Amino acid sequence: MSRFVIFLFVVIVSGSVYGKTAKSTVILLSIDGFAYDYLSKYQPKNMLAFAKSGVKAKLLPVYPSKTFPNHLSIITGVYPAKHGIIHNKFYHPLLGKKYSLGAGKKNSAWLTAKPFWSFAEENDINTAIYFWPESEAIGQGSLPSFNIPYNRTDSEKAHFDKIINWLKLPEAQAPQFIMSYFSSVDDAGHKYGANSVQLKHAVADIDKLFGDFISRLQKEISTKVNVILLSDHGMMQINKNNNINVTAVFDENLIKLITDKSMVVAQSSTQLYVYFDHDKLSDKKQTSIFQSLLAKQSLSDDFYSVYRKGNYLEHWQLHDDLAIIPDLILEAKANSSFINDKYPSDNVATHGYDAKNKQALSAIFLASGPDIIKGQQLDDFENIHIVPLMSQLLGLKQIPHIDGKPSVLAPIIKSH
Repeated sequence: MSRFVIFLFVVIVSGSVYGKTAKSTVILLSIDGFAYDYLSKYQPKNMLAFAKSGVKAKLLPVYPSKTFPNHLSIITGVYPAKHGIIHNKFYHPLLGKKYSLGAGKKNSAWLTAKPFWSFAEENDINTAIYFWPESEAIGQGSLPSFNIPYNRTDSEKAHFDKIINWLKLPEAQAPQFIMSYFSSVDDAGHKYGANSVQLKHAVADIDKLFGDFISRLQKEISTKVNVILLSDHGMMQINKNNNINVTAVFDENLIKLITDKSMVVAQSSTQLYVYFDHDKLSDKKQTSIFQSLLAKQSLSDDFYSVYRKGNYLEHWQLHDDLAIIPDLILEAKANSSFINDKYPSDNVATHGYDAKNKQALSAIFLASGPDIIKGQQLDDFENIHIVPLMSQLLGLKQIPHIDGKPSVLAPIIKSH
């Protein structure tokens, strides 16, 4: 799936979040693939209007900068190794299956952390979702009160219209926490590129819909509403001259190991995750395979790097000894892409790379409202810290044993 740009924008329409006389609502909107630099490059006037009245920051993706791992980190407050969805494409040795997008609705073993909507439901807060990765996942707490599963036919305007309709329900039924996901910006970025006219139009279109939505909230909804608009990641151009054909990476001997299931490879444009069958391959053989791939890397014009489990970069947060953590990771360098003749792709831009020190992959966070301080550019922060913020806005106790810290965003909320 294309990158999900998550653009976080908090707007408190009226009243105090902590007031006892009226209930407040939180709306979390994710624009897949909306890069931080789109704000300056494309000047979306409605989004910028909110930014001027509040705070702004770069929202940093977790590794890898793919849609599903990041959306699950946003809504669980933990790194991908803890919530279980470590990539859009990976292998689970204990299940003997490769992950497919949305697989959690059929098997509870995929998702290993409770999403925020479950905590909200368990605290008597009705929740509603109009598209969100793994929103149908079973086995991790309560399901949302209202849920419209992902499909490719509903217009993005329909999302906003439905949210307004949900808010107009009788108080006992109306959701107090609402989430929605939008894919048009990510789709345009992948297909046409991060500097294309088509992407510029996609940004303008979602900005217009967002502006109309905020206007309707102010005119039609009397309850206090907190709107969070965010993105999951940005987008980087692919240099076709830097493509890495997987057939050149794996020689005949390795292909045989893949064929007899001694080795499983989960491929994406930016990573190859390699899993060994430890019953079939000795430690010595695994080391030999690693060294063979290192030798191939040295002949690849530095288009990718090879890493072995136990020596992954610290900020990848893949140090836990879990079955889903691959034995090897082949990591494409920026602007390079793994390709496969069997599954060709026409994408001219992508995401998924290690986002550290890559401006083009940064997402967005904006916050505005009576309970949010004004006029500050915040330090960059990771998206695992969104859950503690939403807990504070809804007056919930902080969720224990998560990676997100309340202290990161607590300073943006005015004292009450």
